[in-house]
Amino acid sequence: SASSAFNVSTNTSTYKTTRNPYGDGITRVREHTFKTDNFPVCPRKLRMLANQITKLPISEAIRQMDFSAKRASARVRSALVWARKNAIFQKQMNPDNMYLKLVRVGKGPKFPKKVDYKGRGRFGIIRKPKAHMKFVVWEKQEEKPVARDVVERALLAGGMPRRKGKGFRLTRNVWTQLEETKPVINPKPFYNW
Repeated sequence: SASSAFNVSTNTSTYKTTRNPYGDGITRVREHTFKTDNFPVCPRKLRMLANQITKLPISEAIRQMDFSAKRASARVRSALVWARKNAIFQKQMNPDNMYLKLVRVGKGPKFPKKVDYKGRGRFGIIRKPKAHMKFVVWEKQEEKPVARDVVERALLAGGMPRRKGKGFRLTRNVWTQLEETKPVINPKPFYNW
């Protein structure tokens, strides 16, 4: 038996039939589901990692977990590697086109409790939470964007500049730091608050 950081509980892979958003036809999508066993981490903390890697390519998600400072990231990385390997061998999916469509976090069994004895006859209860993750890996298919009307066709072809107005969405610029080269002139000898 192979040993890993996770014991794999279920692996399923199916074909999903989805309708194209533009109504051009039916696209077959390869899907692979991978679920981990419960491991000792709080679901709230694990959900932060899940939000970080959702909708990323699986290789980028593994890279994110490599550099994450969180304790659970090593186990999540191990599960992602297993999910990618199983998708390749069981479903013959291309690793370059795989991405995480859905990452869910679930609570484990009822948290085991432990008595925490304190001074003066008092005590508290320590709960040890457990959680598990479920990944849904899809294979992204390269599709050319299809124009729905004349204006979109012109925009996709690059013949018309984008304009502000209803129905048009301008891309936002990337945030850049302002240059603070302006000197402070005549500073006051006291604070303003």
